[in-house]
Amino acid sequence: MALGQARANKLYSFKDEHVISLFKLLQKSNRLKLLEITCPEEVEKTNDPSYCLYHRMLGYPTKNCCIFKDVLQALIDAEVLKLRLEQKKVTTNMTTSSHIQFGQNFPLAPTGVVSIPKKEIRVINIDPHN
Repeated sequence: MALGQARANKLYSFKDEHVISLFKLLQKSNRLKLLEITCPEEVEKTNDPSYCLYHRMLGYPTKNCCIFKDVLQALIDAEVLKLRLEQKKVTTNMTTSSHIQFGQNFPLAPTGVVSIPKKEIRVINIDPHN
């Protein structure tokens, strides 16, 4: 297997879409030392889709930068960087029903609502007028 294929098949404990936000978090908290600039003429081209924030040059997007992803994974493995588990999102419509039961084997709380541990619920107000 070629080195490029091995890197492409490497599994990380974070998703590619989180790489940029993790980069910005580490950079903002001054916990990331950037590499020396090798292409000064490309440093300001941050809007280019093939710009790598870690290397500060064109070539591939940050989310595909195996070197930076290896740095992130090393920080996670060393427990310097801790990721929050993604919470399951629960959405619901308002109902006029006098009682709601989720599943068959859940005991109902005295108020008629099944209690759900805080770690498993996220309430999002989608009403723009609150």
